[in-house]
Amino acid sequence: MTQDAVSTSAAAQEPASPPRRKRTRIIGLDGVRGALCLMIAITHVTTHYSPKTAATWQTGIFGFSLVYFFVLSGFLLFLPYVRNVVEDRSVGKMPDVADYVVHRLARIVPVYLVIFLFVNFVMRLSYIQNPALQPVGTEDGTGMITDPGMLIANLTLTQTYFPGYIQTGINPSWSLTLEYAFYASLPLLGFLLFRLRKKSNRNPFMVAAVAPFILLAIGFIGRSLTPLVYANSSTTDFILLNWGPNWSAVFAKSFLTNADNFALGMFAAIVFVALEHGALRENIAKRVRMISAVAILPVFLLSGVLLVVANQYATMGVSVVAALMIVVIIAPLGRGEKTKLAVWLDARPMRYVGEVSLSAYLWHFPMLLLLGKIGWMAGDTLPGMLRNIVLLLACTILAATVTYYGIEKPGMNYAKRLRAKKKAVPAAVAKPAQDSAS
Repeated sequence: MTQDAVSTSAAAQEPASPPRRKRTRIIGLDGVRGALCLMIAITHVTTHYSPKTAATWQTGIFGFSLVYFFVLSGFLLFLPYVRNVVEDRSVGKMPDVADYVVHRLARIVPVYLVIFLFVNFVMRLSYIQNPALQPVGTEDGTGMITDPGMLIANLTLTQTYFPGYIQTGINPSWSLTLEYAFYASLPLLGFLLFRLRKKSNRNPFMVAAVAPFILLAIGFIGRSLTPLVYANSSTTDFILLNWGPNWSAVFAKSFLTNADNFALGMFAAIVFVALEHGALRENIAKRVRMISAVAILPVFLLSGVLLVVANQYATMGVSVVAALMIVVIIAPLGRGEKTKLAVWLDARPMRYVGEVSLSAYLWHFPMLLLLGKIGWMAGDTLPGMLRNIVLLLACTILAATVTYYGIEKPGMNYAKRLRAKKKAVPAAVAKPAQDSAS
């Protein structure tokens, strides 16, 4: 029997697996990430050195960009799970957990450790006392961490779980602790989804929605407990309740009260994949972007009201706005179209800031402290505030460029090489097997 005959016979016996759908390249979100990073830096430098001018110009509102980061993480990291779970059962498989873990660790840990160690031991501008207790516009409470417990907590990004250590070190890094809690939850949710997909004949998009609904419920329940936690705290000061050295701040910055932020991004991922697959009726699919854009204003206004009355669900409203904004950018891409907005956000300057945004995020607060310490920060006037913004952003992007190309990018390239090597091994094993069969 010839090789062709064997191949023909095998093809007749084994039904061909359904091909994977072509997956859309998403553009514009790196630019969004860059803009968000800059807005967070603007919030911190203006409220730290120009508090009165910042209050006049309401620059503090840019700080809510951090919520957008969480929503964006939910969208980007859940997207491979959604894409796989809605595929035919014979094709769709759980994303490789080992690859996922390696990439998440390589993405954050090396650059965080390098920047933290430099800030702590060279610049000596780590917070060794809680910054919420320090006078605004000073470097008070900073220095070199030598306490073993505090040092270990900061090296392992667990400082946010301890009242005595919360906000120490590089104080904005608390958000990375929250990100890692989400990273840990995602494979667990993935195992649940693919088990449900295997055993259920339900619409795969409904199966995918189980994961964000779980996180939405966790966040909603956690937020509902916030008044009770605050009532039993040792302080009534709103800033200290959220940022001070106490258990209420630990609770406020935990995954229990912020899981819903990631959930909204996960819902946006489901909408995007539904558009990719043509799973929505055409009259609905072509209006998704418009509906999302129209919904932004009323949700934004509602969030503003909740913020004014200090309601615990205010940032949930902000995360809804963020998810809607993501859909406005990516909905046309899911339908195979490009928009001027996505193309503009993907322009090289915007995309570059997005690429170095992790380094920039970690550098910006130590950098503003350093610039203040050497006397380069101006006073509490509008020209002074604008000068501080320009100077901080320039110095931050410069420092971020060094650590991105020196630490971040090599780490990510190493993770990619590991993945490529892992994929190459089965292919190498399969070829001798085919040769043997022929």
